[in-house]
Amino acid sequence: MKYCTKCLNVSTRPRIEFNKEGICNACVWAEEKKTIINWEQRWAKLEELCEKYKKLNPNRPNVIVPYSGGKDGAYNAYILRDKLGMHPLCITIRPPIEDPLGKQNIQNFLDRGFDHVFITPNRRISKEIDKDNFINHGIPMHAFMMSVHAAIWRCAVIYDIPFVMYAEEGESEYGGSTELKYRHNYDIEHSINFYLSGIDPRQYIDKYSEQELYWFIHPSKEEIIEKKLDISHMSYFEHFSNYKHYLVAKEKLGLIEREERNVGSYENFSTTDTYLIWLYFYLMYLKFGFGRTTTIVGNDIREGALTRDQGINLVKKYDGEYPEQYIDLYLSYYQMTKEEFDEVLDKHANKDLFVKRNGFWEPTFVPE
Repeated sequence: MKYCTKCLNVSTRPRIEFNKEGICNACVWAEEKKTIINWEQRWAKLEELCEKYKKLNPNRPNVIVPYSGGKDGAYNAYILRDKLGMHPLCITIRPPIEDPLGKQNIQNFLDRGFDHVFITPNRRISKEIDKDNFINHGIPMHAFMMSVHAAIWRCAVIYDIPFVMYAEEGESEYGGSTELKYRHNYDIEHSINFYLSGIDPRQYIDKYSEQELYWFIHPSKEEIIEKKLDISHMSYFEHFSNYKHYLVAKEKLGLIEREERNVGSYENFSTTDTYLIWLYFYLMYLKFGFGRTTTIVGNDIREGALTRDQGINLVKKYDGEYPEQYIDLYLSYYQMTKEEFDEVLDKHANKDLFVKRNGFWEPTFVPE
């Protein structure tokens, strides 16, 4: 396991690449964004697209913005409406074990005058798919992740709004595949392979009917082609900045941050939709040896807000924090005993990177 020489990305991260200087592709991309990318040209492309979809859907919503109750979706909706003259339809996929802070942020956002739709995919099926993926893949909220993609694409078809604007293209931004960094949109294969860990929701057709899985599986390729869906990322059109989005959402859209820091992190203003996210980040740490802090530190180093040495100290202090305060919620959700729950963690812990002592997995590596 090796670390990026500029940030703290690790070689165990899926699809990551390093150049001959030991610099990860997220840091290479960050440098390209500063020196090569013509952001004025990309913004002009966004303006062109917005004009196209205004004409296509006059006098009604003309862009879909996936919105979880956090900073990025709020920022996108604000920029599209107030800076580009679009009429966004914001769509929230309701997650399991909802965080009250996220629900309050949604209400504050809606008070600023946005059109909005809630979608609650079948809770029973969500829970069963989540438990299956938690046990067999170490992914504790996969049904929600499926519907965040599939249900949004479904709505683009249903409402005949082909333009969809997600937030960042995470592969390029955080260190994964570089396949999408020079294009503004993406397709079903990218959605499944990059954002759903290669787990195609259609694998559940044998267990549930296609009708029951409606909000979990993407529209057909024929529907996507017929409607000419344009599934885009805002990070293609302007430099993606978590902190800028937070400031805008706080000032303009009523975003409230947590009073305490987030579990496994040193910040308090992101990931407010579901308490399951802390288990997701903890399992990410057990499987790959990096947690939420490593990701945020990398962003802050690339933005010039932290030195690498400061990042190392933060990673040592907070990365991989066990979400103890939420364990009872998880046990209730999965209908498991603590012993069964721990067996799943044991199953997915990377034995090359961790050793179990006194009931907890401890790293055998030190960030450097």
